Amino acid sequence: MTTIKNRLDKLSSVDFTNALKDIKRGIERETLRVSPNGKISQVEHPEVLGATLTHPYITTDYSEALMELITPPSNNIDTTYTQLFDIHHFVSQHIGDEMLWPMSMPCFIENQDEIPLAYFGESNVGKMKHTYRKGLKNRYGSMMQAIAGIHYNFSLPESFWAALKKEEGEYKGGCIGEFQSEQYMRMVRNIKRYVWVVTYLFGASPAMCRSFLEGKGGAIPFEKLGKGSVYLPHATSLRMSDLGYTNSEQSALNVEYGCLKEYIEKLRIAIRTESLDYKKLGVKENGEYKQLNHNILQIENELYAPVRPKQVAKSGEKPTDALENRGIMYVELRALDVNPFSPVGISKEQMRVIDVFMLFCLLTDQDELSQEQQAESEENQDRIVLNGRADYLELIKDGEAISRNEWLSTIFDEMKEISHWLDAHLGGSDYSDAISSIWACKDDPSKTLSGQLLDTLLNRNTDNGYYALELADEYKQKHAEHSPSIFTPDLLLAEGIDSIKTRKEIEANDKVSFDEFLEKYFAVKV
Repeated sequence: MTTIKNRLDKLSSVDFTNALKDIKRGIERETLRVSPNGKISQVEHPEVLGATLTHPYITTDYSEALMELITPPSNNIDTTYTQLFDIHHFVSQHIGDEMLWPMSMPCFIENQDEIPLAYFGESNVGKMKHTYRKGLKNRYGSMMQAIAGIHYNFSLPESFWAALKKEEGEYKGGCIGEFQSEQYMRMVRNIKRYVWVVTYLFGASPAMCRSFLEGKGGAIPFEKLGKGSVYLPHATSLRMSDLGYTNSEQSALNVEYGCLKEYIEKLRIAIRTESLDYKKLGVKENGEYKQLNHNILQIENELYAPVRPKQVAKSGEKPTDALENRGIMYVELRALDVNPFSPVGISKEQMRVIDVFMLFCLLTDQDELSQEQQAESEENQDRIVLNGRADYLELIKDGEAISRNEWLSTIFDEMKEISHWLDAHLGGSDYSDAISSIWACKDDPSKTLSGQLLDTLLNRNTDNGYYALELADEYKQKHAEHSPSIFTPDLLLAEGIDSIKTRKEIEANDKVSFDEFLEKYFAVKV
């Protein structure tokens, strides 16, 4: 068996030094706008923040109150962090006395109708985005759609793939793009296999407001905390549990990750296959759309997965068509909870750990992911989500039981090798220091984010929501005190004005009805 160290020893040329300097990552941070008393905002997205349809850095996700703050791809973690802080500064300055909720699980919401659907204007594409959200509400309810997370977009430059292809003896002057997509799919498969590591380390939602349950979770042995919170003693990420996003029909899809072609085909089947349950909902009622269609997935984005292979889609292009036409450009890790101990939801140390984890998933010796192995990985994730910090927790590896600590020890040793390799190429000790910062978590679950958060709540005997409100107020002050240096207020004001102008141009250029637009969008290419 080829070890990580064996592989890394071969990847030592100056080509890799140059290529690794251009690793890029971008952050998508979701966060609810809340009133000073912690209630979800009922205020429309402020116009000064621009048009959510077209703004590159400030938009909304499911709800008008669920903001999504986005950094562009950057090869410098300090730059990414600064950009994210700059955006938070600008947003906080323009939402009045409202604050940004610092946790993944939502604030107190009495009824799902308190969650306003995001509005994207009157263009056909804007109406499609809004109608898609109507479909999500009608299919799954709005409560789980108010959950926030961090999406981590990771890419390696073409020069890296060329150097890797050459060093592994496979360089034949062929298409680098195909090799790149093959290797990214390898990364995706292993993220599926090892995503439990990310959830264990960085899950940060072991508790939540009782209002979120709405009759769900009856079989889960929740314990009470404070006046209105519930928790599981050893949980890591209730956000990633069945309480979050569930779709039994999706579970039956058996999306395959063996190659990009298989993945695309499975997704296309899902967005073309009728669902009897969703057909009963109806698509249109009294001229108003209730969902985009009655298929298993309305669009590709409805597939809930902790990781997605991605390509930037052109105007009017489906995500699967973009992947088929141009291959994989980057990988989106969707398994990160919002870090409540960071004013921007993620820390620089986390980013470096995630970089190492992504490279581990690329370089580890394991390649295939059979249906049995995929089921095994999902079982491991479930165990970590609900019981991840339990002493002597056992997981399943190739059909055999293995202790969490034993498996983590092996994985951490290999991640440590990768961190040294990165530092040797890039200089300094940032990556090694980042791995050292999580080392204690291997044997001491209380050092994880979920462990730290739950210890704080229990020691103070306080509600999850009250503590979040304290943090939100503290972070609003930190956002205000921050001095923007990359995304200055003037730049973001100009972006907002440009985004509104672009949205109006899109609206003015629509030449067909919404019905015709959808018919054309979903037409199957022959």
